[in-house]
Amino acid sequence: MPTSSTRRMQTRSQTRPAAQPAAELRLKRRMPSVPAPRIPSRLRTSKPRNLQQREPASRSATTIRHQLLTAGFEAPQKGTHQLPPAQHTVAEEVQGSVPERVHFPPHRDASPTLSSSEAGSEESDEAEDDKTDPAEQRKTAVADLHDIITVNGECLRSFYKGTVSDRRIKNFLTAASLYDYGQNSWTDVPRDVDSGEVLHAGFMRLIRSIINGLGNSQGSRDIVDTREAIFRHHDDSAQVSKPHLAIRATGPSFELPKRKDIKLNDVGFANIASAFDVKREAEVTQDDVDDLAVYNRQIFLWQPNRLFSRTLLLTEMHVRLLHCDRSGAYKTTPINIHDDPCTFVRLVLGLSSTEERVLGLDTNIQWTVKSGKKVAGTISTLSPAGKRVKYKLDMRDPYFATQLVRGRGTVCWSARDRSGRHILIKDAWRTDPQVPEYTFLERAKGLEGVVQQLAYEGSLRKTKDLRPDCFDFEDDDFYNRTLSRVTMVRYGASLCQFKSQSQAIAALRDAIQGHFNLLKAGVLHRDVSMDNVLFGEDGASVGNRGVIIDLDMAIMAKGLTAGIITELPAGTRLYQSICVLDYDRGLVPVPHDYLDDLESFFYVLCHLLHGYECVDSPVDGAFEGSAAMARWEHMASVVASTAKLEYIEFGGLAIDPPPLFWSSTCIRLCDEFRQYLLPLVNSKIKLRVTRDDVERDALARDLHRGFQTHYTDIIGLFDTALEDLRKPGGEDPRVLPIRGPSTPSPSEVSYGSSETSGSSGSSVSACSSGKRSAGDIEDAEASPTKRRHLSSGLVLILPVPVWCLSDCACDATLTPTCTFRCMSKCSLHSAHWPISSRGSIPVLNAGYPQRNNAPDPHPYYHHYRPHHPRPIQGSYS
Repeated sequence: MPTSSTRRMQTRSQTRPAAQPAAELRLKRRMPSVPAPRIPSRLRTSKPRNLQQREPASRSATTIRHQLLTAGFEAPQKGTHQLPPAQHTVAEEVQGSVPERVHFPPHRDASPTLSSSEAGSEESDEAEDDKTDPAEQRKTAVADLHDIITVNGECLRSFYKGTVSDRRIKNFLTAASLYDYGQNSWTDVPRDVDSGEVLHAGFMRLIRSIINGLGNSQGSRDIVDTREAIFRHHDDSAQVSKPHLAIRATGPSFELPKRKDIKLNDVGFANIASAFDVKREAEVTQDDVDDLAVYNRQIFLWQPNRLFSRTLLLTEMHVRLLHCDRSGAYKTTPINIHDDPCTFVRLVLGLSSTEERVLGLDTNIQWTVKSGKKVAGTISTLSPAGKRVKYKLDMRDPYFATQLVRGRGTVCWSARDRSGRHILIKDAWRTDPQVPEYTFLERAKGLEGVVQQLAYEGSLRKTKDLRPDCFDFEDDDFYNRTLSRVTMVRYGASLCQFKSQSQAIAALRDAIQGHFNLLKAGVLHRDVSMDNVLFGEDGASVGNRGVIIDLDMAIMAKGLTAGIITELPAGTRLYQSICVLDYDRGLVPVPHDYLDDLESFFYVLCHLLHGYECVDSPVDGAFEGSAAMARWEHMASVVASTAKLEYIEFGGLAIDPPPLFWSSTCIRLCDEFRQYLLPLVNSKIKLRVTRDDVERDALARDLHRGFQTHYTDIIGLFDTALEDLRKPGGEDPRVLPIRGPSTPSPSEVSYGSSETSGSSGSSVSACSSGKRSAGDIEDAEASPTKRRHLSSGLVLILPVPVWCLSDCACDATLTPTCTFRCMSKCSLHSAHWPISSRGSIPVLNAGYPQRNNAPDPHPYYHHYRPHHPRPIQGSYS
């Protein structure tokens, strides 16, 4: 796992599906449910808001039933980007791939051996943590690979034809007495066998004889019994597999397993060429075939330069092959191994070949291996001058890769050129109709705030060339993919790894400017996200302090929009705009435009404010229960869009305040951004409820007429905020006033900082040093959990009268002062709902719900969503 000191590379690419087969769409739209909230009896006629208990969502690392809409990755440690498994609804103009996130390789220690003390401690961990759950593993693999298409096993007769001739095979089998040509039967594998152990031993002897006799492996390939070995999974280190047999391999693409497992075995998914299962014919089930998909998938994840992988299921009579590549998987029907011994021999030789290209490895990436560990590596590609060149891999963090097989298969290689300059080389597989990323990057050359391309190779390999001639290329679930390799400038860390508030705001400001520059060059990005904003190179000037990357989902703009309407929306789920999320509500569809991307930038800012309580300190529970980002991320798209609309309309920062680490300036910036977006969002909603084409086109032209002003105004908000942040005390954390039962001014509560409130600066110094102390967090009221432990005699000053939204001992209507004693009885006290008239809070101007019978500010909302909840009848303080 990367630590806070690990610098993220510049592409965390989400693959994006587009027009999908109906069956696939049904599968992809399965959303994890969020427990129903407990609604107080007096509010049960209203639509629930942030009322439910904060229960953690299910986050099994192996559950790619969830990862159909996200990429899985290991849980980040402190200081890493804390994005949970999520549902990402994304699209291309044609069938795309499952959304994916790239993933850092697991840390590998320098020595492949363990000391006795380490061995003892890890041994206890093994017994407690390791689990073999074949059913769960199969679900994960099949969900990733989708439908595993069945092809005629007769195609295996053409596999590896150039490996060895039939005559040589026959001479070898006769001389070694491995095959009885009189009985048409293998000597060590009789047609009738009663014992699985006898069958396993027979295949061991046979395969070893073939490898040693015809393989010319010189010890670099060997068949090993792995039934008791530990094959640890890459995406869930607690899960392990136990294939029956494996081809152990050495060479420039293989290395020993992690230190934790070497004491048990010297073989794992990182150093095998292939894996085989052995079963008696009468015992074979479909699950046994799907187990091969598990092995193939893990081989892909552990061997990042894999182009394809293959495994076998062996019985006393038949062999079946399962093949995986970036377009998914296929399996063959069984063929008789006794009737065609030459085909079986070639399969063994092909899957144990000493030529890594034959095994399915990309030989443009090679490593130097010492003592079983990769210590250096190179990658071959084109230089900016168009010549073939080898770059040295940066072995501190040589690559990161997606945790899915089927899809874009993004792998980013960190390297240095001959001058020592850091570069990034990105491999990705695109579908045929998709415009390559390098096409957009060519247009972006020289633009500030946009990733810069140095060179590219457009077509290295196609998945259709990896399939046999008998394969049905018209199958609804098959889409050919082409591998491209793009060399780019390597920038700084991801936005979430900010070191100060001003650094984060400056980077986001320049990324918005970069998006504007890209739009003027005729490219609409369509995938604005936290991961797609990086800090610029050290010492970058204004305009390049933040860089927008990952143009995989970009499209040539037709004016200010995508110009076409896709079947599924583009982008990363957490940051998708309200209208993009509402693609299937039944309203009039409109193309993705620059306003959708500007709204996505707003959600990136919200993610910073709600998701981090200090530098390198993600907020616990930010994606759980009823938290704003949990609703945006986990809920069905229609519910998520409604939640975002409510957040923008009703001033979400006042309802769900960010951690006190964030200064008043950052809070003000976010709220001003929200207020600026509100009429633009409403105008886009109005477009979608306008049925007349002429009227709708006129409204769109009027809305887009001010696009330059929209960018200028929003960038101006960031510039003003940056000026305030640079002032003395500009980044000081906010301090919640704690005083007697007098009512403070609303602005004092909304934006108060340690400088203006006159409170102790202890929290300032603590946070400026990297992290607040536990005592400071307690004093500053950082979270509802901490509030419960404060003295019941303290008084919380609220800016406006509120309704208590949970069943507790307090009155239904609260005055502006509410004691902690009362609030401690209120299990949902963090969801207090302010109800003042619109505009009652200075600066925030939060759009709280109107008093009963007040006119709805948006009369056409009934076409769009349920009315927002109204408070019960009662008096106002």
